[in-house]
Order: sequence, then C-alpha cells, then structure tokens
Amino acid sequence: MKALKYLSYVGKLAGFISALNVIPFVDPAVGVVIFAAASILKDTVNRIGDLLDDGKANQSFKS
Repeated sequence: MKALKYLSYVGKLAGFISALNVIPFVDPAVGVVIFAAASILKDTVNRIGDLLDDGKANQSFKS
C-alpha cells in the first residue's frame, strides 16, 4: 500500500505545481482539480480498505 502513498504524493505535488502556474500551457484550475482528486482518491481507498480490513471504520488500515 506504499504505492498509494507515493502516487498520492506525486499527484498532490503535480497539482500544487500546476496551481502555481509554473508549468506553461497548463491552466492553474487543472492543478487544483488534480490536487483535489489525489486527496479524495487516497481518502476513499483508505476508508474502503479500513472497512474491508476488519469491517469497522476504526482506522486500522494504513496505506
């Protein structure tokens, strides 16, 4: 599950950099969407994994 952590980090970093308007020809709004999508995806996978882990939402699943 470390892959999820690294992919989320890369997605958030890419979104943050594009939101700062550093990358030419990339709209800053796209960076905000990328950042939000990476955050939502990580949280969703953690919650689903937590429920599949032991059937309870008790944060026992760590990615």
